[in-house]
Amino acid sequence: MKYPVISMLMKEQREIKGMTLYELEKVVGVTASYLSQVENGNKLPSEKVLFAIAYFLDVGTIKNNYREKLITEYAGIKGLDENELWNEFQRFQSFQAILIKEMENSMNESIDTINKNKFKLKKGTLKAEPIEEPNFDLKWLLTQKEYEVFYGREYNINPEKESKLDKYLYHRLRDEDLKIILGIIEAYISNKYEKK
Repeated sequence: MKYPVISMLMKEQREIKGMTLYELEKVVGVTASYLSQVENGNKLPSEKVLFAIAYFLDVGTIKNNYREKLITEYAGIKGLDENELWNEFQRFQSFQAILIKEMENSMNESIDTINKNKFKLKKGTLKAEPIEEPNFDLKWLLTQKEYEVFYGREYNINPEKESKLDKYLYHRLRDEDLKIILGIIEAYISNKYEKK
């Protein structure tokens, strides 16, 4: 069975929003392959996925009744009460707004946390956790003077083994190594990106 109206609504709205299926998968919580099947009209999403698509593809500045049309069509296909489904979507939307607000509050608790990159952020998500030091800020790591910086354990970076520290921590990068590595990274970044 094909679902052309849901397919058309989703595709049009995704293009208006300027999102790829891969970007959408990160917020909706299903694979791009699943979303592609929905967008091609080959799959009817679950109610939970439909609500996420309706919520995350919404463009508040464009009054095209996208969400209403999507929910009306879905209710018709599934034989559900449209008003009941709309109320469920409203609850979903309220819950999402609370989650986003909580995330913003946790990120804004300390300006220092954000400005000094004192958080770890899971790749491709907005899931941030505060940490004591900005360990994931490469510039900070290469310029700080309090902690040793290591590179794996496969290289003997301190072959002379002048001290016990050198003997057991032979993979500890020396200050001159850190300066050179920082210089290489700075040259690469400044050639590729514009300064803010």
